[in-house]
Amino acid sequence: MTMNSNRQGKKRFFVLSIFFFIWIFMIAFKLFNMQVLDYTTYMAKVKAQINRVEELHSKRGTISDRNGEILAISLLSKSAFISNKDNALSLVVFKKICALLALGNSQKINVVKRIRRGEKFIWIKRKLTDEEYLQVKALTLSKDAAGTIDFIDEYRRVYPQKKIASHILGGVGIDEQALGGIETSLDTEIKGRGGKLKVLIDARKRIFQFKYIEQPVTGRDIHLSIDAALQFFVERELAAAVDKYRAAGGAVVVLSSRDGQVLAMASNPDYCPENIWRTPLPVLKNKAISFLYDPGSTFKIVLAAAALENRICSLGEMFNCHNGVYRVKDRQITDVHPFDRLSFEDIFIQSSNIGAACIGQRLGEEKYFQAIQKFGFGRRNGIMLPAEENGILNPLAKWSGVSLAFLSHGYEISVTPLQMAVAFNVLASGGFFIRPNIIMNDTPGGSQARVLSAANQRRLTEILTAAVSRGTGKKAGIAGLEIAGKTGTAHKVKRGQYTRSYVASFGGFFPAHDPQVTVFVMIDEPQGLHFGGDVAAPVFKAITEKIMLYLKLFPDMPGENEIRI
Repeated sequence: MTMNSNRQGKKRFFVLSIFFFIWIFMIAFKLFNMQVLDYTTYMAKVKAQINRVEELHSKRGTISDRNGEILAISLLSKSAFISNKDNALSLVVFKKICALLALGNSQKINVVKRIRRGEKFIWIKRKLTDEEYLQVKALTLSKDAAGTIDFIDEYRRVYPQKKIASHILGGVGIDEQALGGIETSLDTEIKGRGGKLKVLIDARKRIFQFKYIEQPVTGRDIHLSIDAALQFFVERELAAAVDKYRAAGGAVVVLSSRDGQVLAMASNPDYCPENIWRTPLPVLKNKAISFLYDPGSTFKIVLAAAALENRICSLGEMFNCHNGVYRVKDRQITDVHPFDRLSFEDIFIQSSNIGAACIGQRLGEEKYFQAIQKFGFGRRNGIMLPAEENGILNPLAKWSGVSLAFLSHGYEISVTPLQMAVAFNVLASGGFFIRPNIIMNDTPGGSQARVLSAANQRRLTEILTAAVSRGTGKKAGIAGLEIAGKTGTAHKVKRGQYTRSYVASFGGFFPAHDPQVTVFVMIDEPQGLHFGGDVAAPVFKAITEKIMLYLKLFPDMPGENEIRI
C-alpha cells in the first residue's frame, strides 16, 4: 500500500514537473520573443503609452504700419483647463467660473457632460485676458477648487488698434490659424515654425517629465505701407458717409502717387479682427479689392487718355451731344443734363455720356480695348491680399454692336475700387501704370510701364482740374488747392439686369500739378442722393483735408498735432 502511494506521488510529481518546465519554457520563450525577436514592436508600444509628442505653436510675427505703430501682436496668455488629477471639480465651482468668464450655454453643457464622464483634461477657456486669469486664479485657491484647475501658456493674437485696418489685417482662429487679410497672404512668413514637446506620462496618466524635441521659431515681423493715422481718418469719413446716406457699404483707397504704396485702404462695414470667427462672411469681404461694379463716368478717364494718345480728337473740337438723348442700334443713351454741342474737354468736365459714346465710336473697338488693358483692367493688380478680383473685361470677340458706346461711359465692364485708384494714379504718376503694393521694403511700385505721354498727361490733368473747379466735381474742391478728379454714378447690375440702385464714386489726386496722393472713393447703394458729385465727392474732400494737414503738404498749415480729430 505504501509502495503504491509512493509510485503515485512520484508520478504526480513527474507530471507536474513536466507542466512546470513547459510553463517555464513558454514564459522564457515569450520573454525571448518580446526582448529579442519582437523587441522593436513591443518597445514602440511601451513608448506610445508613456510618451506623447505635443505640437507647439510658434509666436506669430508682429504687424506694424509704416511708422512702426503696432497693428497686430502675439502676447503670452494663460489658458484654463479642468485637470481633475487630484479632485473632481464640483458643479458649484464650475458655475462660478462660468459667471466669471461669461461662458455660453452650449459650452457649459459640453463641459458638464465631460466632467460627469470623468475626463481628465477639459478646456474651460483658452487665451484668457489678464483680468480673467487673475479672477480664475483667485478661485482656484479656494478649498472647493483646489487641484481641479490648471493653466497653460499660449500666445494670444491682439490687435491694439481694434477695428482699424481690419480688412487689411484679417485675423486668426483659436489655434492661431490665419483667417484672412495679411495674416493669410503672408501666413507662411508670419507664423514662423512650430515646435515639438516630448511628454512622459506615468501609469495614472500624469506628466512627470518633458523636454523639447524642437524649439518653436518666431515668425517674421511685417511692416505695412499704410499709415495708421491716415487709415483712421479714412475709415471714420467713410463710415460717416455710409451712415449719412444709409448706404450698403463703401470703400476708399489712398495711394502714394509716386510709387503706388497703399497709404490707406478702407472697407465698410468693418469688424474687429480679434472676433473674426464670429463675423458674418459678407462683412469680411474687402470691398476695395473684391467688390465688382460698373464704374460709370469715372471710367471716362481711360477713354480720354486713349483718344488723346491715338490723336483721334483735338482739344477744343466740338461734338454733337444730341440734346440729351442718343440711340445706338436698339439701345438709348441719355445725359442727366441735355447738351446740344460740347467741346472735347467739356464732355469730360460736364460728364456727358452721349459725348463719350461719340468719342468712343470714333476711337474704335481695338484701340479702346488695348487702352483699357494698359490701364490694368481685366486682371488682378497682385496686391498682397487674398480674394482680389480680376474684374470683368469681355474679349473683343464678345463685344456686341453697342458695347463700344456703353464702355465709353463705364458700362459693360466690372472693376474694383483698387483698379480705379490705380487708373487715376496713372495720371497722377506722370503717365505710368504702377502696380500698387502694401508691404514696406518691397520693390517700390513693382513694375512700371508708360501708358500716357507726359504731354497728354498734362492735358488730361487740366481737364480733370476743371471738372472739379467748374464741372460735376465741385463738391470735392478745396480753396487754395488744385485737385484733379472725376465723378461717377452707375446703375448696379443684379441678376443680369441694371437696377435703380446706384454706386456713387469719385477719384482724384492732389496737388494737381505736383501729385503726392491719389484717392478713390466708392459708396454702394446710397439712399436719397445718389450722384457721385453729391455723395462721394464730399468724402474725397474731407479725406483730402485731413491728408493735407497730416502730411503738411501746405507749407502754411498746422502740423499733425493740431488736427481736430
